[in-house]
Amino acid sequence: ILAIEPWNFPYYQIARIIAPQLAAGNVVILKHASNVPQCAALFEKLMLDAGLPQGGFTNLYATRDQIETIINDPRVHGVALTGSEGAGAIVAAQAGKAMKKATLELGGSDAFIVLDDADIEKAAKWAVFGRHWNAGQVCCSSKRIIVVESVYDAFMEKYRAGVAALKAGDPMDPDTTLAPLSSQAAVDDLKKQIDQAVARGAKLEVIGAEVPSKGSFARPVLLTNVTLENPAFKCEFFGPVSMVFRVRDEAEAIAVANDSPFGLGGSVFTQDIERGRRVAAQISTGMVYINHPTAAKADLPFGGIRRSGFGRELIDLGLKEFVNHKLIGVTDIDGNF
Repeated sequence: ILAIEPWNFPYYQIARIIAPQLAAGNVVILKHASNVPQCAALFEKLMLDAGLPQGGFTNLYATRDQIETIINDPRVHGVALTGSEGAGAIVAAQAGKAMKKATLELGGSDAFIVLDDADIEKAAKWAVFGRHWNAGQVCCSSKRIIVVESVYDAFMEKYRAGVAALKAGDPMDPDTTLAPLSSQAAVDDLKKQIDQAVARGAKLEVIGAEVPSKGSFARPVLLTNVTLENPAFKCEFFGPVSMVFRVRDEAEAIAVANDSPFGLGGSVFTQDIERGRRVAAQISTGMVYINHPTAAKADLPFGGIRRSGFGRELIDLGLKEFVNHKLIGVTDIDGNF
């Protein structure tokens, strides 16, 4: 199985694909992101040190132009990609042309719904974390915060305070709660997205203290008044940018949540769990959590629908993605056809 993985969780992303595949009896070759080659090398060493046979897991320091050649190799039986929508479309087309199965875990713009009966203090705390962990560079982070108007002001007061309290600094420091982005280019791209959103009518609010000038930091911002006509409405912001929507009621919250080309995860905050289940069932995503941001946990399947990709990783669903299902029928030779 060819695994094509991103940089944002350089060890976990490998573990998430390799564990089910080794359990299924497959071997894995990895094309990791070009900016984390040492992580890929170290993971391979860890696997060998742990006793994995030579060839069970192998790094390929390949370029993008070499991917199609690798996919076409008869020894490769499937492709698992975690990455951008654009990369997923290219790899899926290449795999399809070669008549090989692919799974794609792509981008997301997860909704974080706060209903009128939510525990506002706890919901705000989770929203701050859900949007800003890993500096917001997470496919399943809470990028769209949707709040019912009866609790909007109370929620936003606590949310702003929580975001303002984030501490930017060395990501290796346990006290740091706002890490830098992956590169200065990522900061520049994020700023362009924000500027484009504002140019189309979004309101910008910068929150918190200045971030360090050394390092690729992005200061947290809120975007409100993001209308349907604004391209930002259906974009993924890969950084500490919170799009916040004020809605009339539960029904409008669901409608706004579903008005997205993505379908990875989502969250519903309510003190009525049955209500949460009912709302979650109406959200068109691969995963919905009640009273918790979307999470990637080793004991639960992970994956989305629509432009967030297809297929599942982890546990039994991930294990079955790249196995051949065979029926062997044993019948009575004297029986009817």
